[in-house]
Amino acid sequence: MRDPSQKTVEVEERLRFDEASLQRFLTEQELPGIHGGTLKVKKFGYGQSNPTYCLQVADRRYVLRKQPPGKVIRGAHAVDREFRVMKALHEVGYEVPPVHLLCEEPKIIGTPFYVMSFVEGQIADNGLLKLPKEERRPVMNSIVKSLAKLHSYDPEKLGLLEGSKPFGKMGGFYERQIRTLQRTSDAQVSTSEGQVPEMTSMPELLRLFKHNMPPDRSCVIHGDWKPDNLILSQTSPPRVLAVVDWELSTIGHPMSDLANLCLPYHLGEFGKVVDYPPMGGDANGIQEEEVLRSYCQAAGVEYPIDHWSFYTAFACFRLAVIIQGVAMRTSKGSASDGTGDVKKQTEAAESMCSLALNIMREAFGSRL
Repeated sequence: MRDPSQKTVEVEERLRFDEASLQRFLTEQELPGIHGGTLKVKKFGYGQSNPTYCLQVADRRYVLRKQPPGKVIRGAHAVDREFRVMKALHEVGYEVPPVHLLCEEPKIIGTPFYVMSFVEGQIADNGLLKLPKEERRPVMNSIVKSLAKLHSYDPEKLGLLEGSKPFGKMGGFYERQIRTLQRTSDAQVSTSEGQVPEMTSMPELLRLFKHNMPPDRSCVIHGDWKPDNLILSQTSPPRVLAVVDWELSTIGHPMSDLANLCLPYHLGEFGKVVDYPPMGGDANGIQEEEVLRSYCQAAGVEYPIDHWSFYTAFACFRLAVIIQGVAMRTSKGSASDGTGDVKKQTEAAESMCSLALNIMREAFGSRL
């Protein structure tokens, strides 16, 4: 389980790089405060996919995000995409850390990276359970308003459709995602060499998805919207200061972000597998209906949200494929923490896929 706080630790051997080379480069780029002092580098507990470091010279602090060392899957760990969307959003006043420079030359510290400002604050757990009870509702309202604000931006006006590499495609988000997740799941089963079985609920689920598609919409989405990707103020009540970890950002359907935020209302104990504690009711006192109404009011859309069950079921299915991928990597001995039980992980993936199917059946029956 990752540490969502802003605490730092010494950089482990496999993630170290040439700090002198970095300081020379940053000095050449005239990054303020870097010249003349000793650069100290530590690592944050978060940012496991793209390692995230704290850079400090005297009292000046920055954050560096880089691709991990070693061979990476094509299209993954695209720090240039993170830099691009954060730069565009900061220019229109959205709450992201200011980004200062992007380096795509691997020879500086081994892999491409970018540097942004350090935003001091606090990072909550995904259930908001570590916050005082009286702060949880205003914090959730702040999180929802920030999400609605993100979804209000036109990708074209942000310049994200320009150039030879558009940031994403307008329209068809769920169709593309479902095809991609199906291919990913098939590849994970094949790669495991028999240790990870197919999810038996998936064929019927995919048929129900196909025949009950929601109306198409497009905007900038974060892709992994949840409380531990937000930096909150240290005031009372806290408010959103900055949104981080834009690795999965793209142009997509706004409800995918909102459904991701609401996943803990549906996962129960399975959520612990991916740092989603149970939410709602006696857990944190905030019901899912409150979250949805708050979003609709902030975004100016009608409540209740049409096809909400589809969006929830898809979020569960996406998570099932992610957990199945963890099982595959465990079976090959390449899991990030080096441990895990393949049988339990595949059972969790199957249960998550079955949950998605049950949500779709309840909402749409078995009609095709």
